[in-house]
Amino acid sequence: MPPRREYPPRSVTAADLGGIDPNYRRVLTRLLAAHAMAEKLTALGYQRAIETVENAALRPVLEKTFHEEHKHARLIYSALEEIGVSEKQADRTMITVVRAPSFEAPMHFAQQARGELDLLMASIALDATGLVMIGVNYRDSSYAPHAAAAEIILEEEADHDVFAAEQLGRAVERFGPEPVNAALREWMPRAVNFFGPPGSGFTFDCIRYGLKSRDNQELADLFLAMIEKRCDQLGLELPELTKEYPHAAA
Repeated sequence: MPPRREYPPRSVTAADLGGIDPNYRRVLTRLLAAHAMAEKLTALGYQRAIETVENAALRPVLEKTFHEEHKHARLIYSALEEIGVSEKQADRTMITVVRAPSFEAPMHFAQQARGELDLLMASIALDATGLVMIGVNYRDSSYAPHAAAAEIILEEEADHDVFAAEQLGRAVERFGPEPVNAALREWMPRAVNFFGPPGSGFTFDCIRYGLKSRDNQELADLFLAMIEKRCDQLGLELPELTKEYPHAAA
C-alpha cells in the first residue's frame, strides 16, 4: 500500500523548510542533486554529440538541445542553492550514486557515446524517460520550486520526444532494422535502470513527502509501454529484459 502523502503539490517553499520534518530537507536535497546531475550529464552528452555526429543536418537541433539541457541543470542547481547547497556540494553527494546502474545511461552518453545511432538511443533513454519522470512525478512536487522548474522543462522539452520518435523511424531507413534492434538491446536496460530501483526506502520517503507520485517501477512500465508501441509501428523488436533490477537484456 503506498504511503499517505503528507504535503500537497507546491505547498512547501525554501522558507518553510525550517519548520517541517528535517528529513524532508535531506530527502529533497538528495532528489534535487540527482536531478541536477542527470541534467548536467545529458547536456555533456549533447555537447559530445555536436563534436562526434557527422550528420550536419542534426547540428541545429543538437545545439538547441544542448543549451536547453544546460539551462535545465542550472534551474535545479539554483533550487539547491536556494536551500544552501552549492553545485559543488551537490555533485560531491553524487560521487557514489553516478556509479550505480541508474546513472549508466547519462554517464555513457556523456563519456562514451559516439555517432548518430548512439545519439538516437541516448535521446530515447534520457529524454523520453526524463519526460515520464518529470511529467508524472516532479510537476506535482510538494516542493514548489521543483514543481515550477519541472513545468519549464516540460514545456521546453516537448519536442525532444517527437525528435526521438521521428529519428527512430529514420534510423530504420538509414541503418536497417537489425542495427537498430542491436542498439535497442544495448540501450534499453540502461533506459529502464535510469528510473532507479523499485520499492526503495528513498522512493518511499519521496512519495510520503509528496516529492514523487509514483514508484520507479510504475514509471518504467509506462516508458516500456510507450517504446513498445513505437517499435511495433516500425517493425522493431523491443528486447526482453531480466525481471530484477538492475535490468539487463534477457
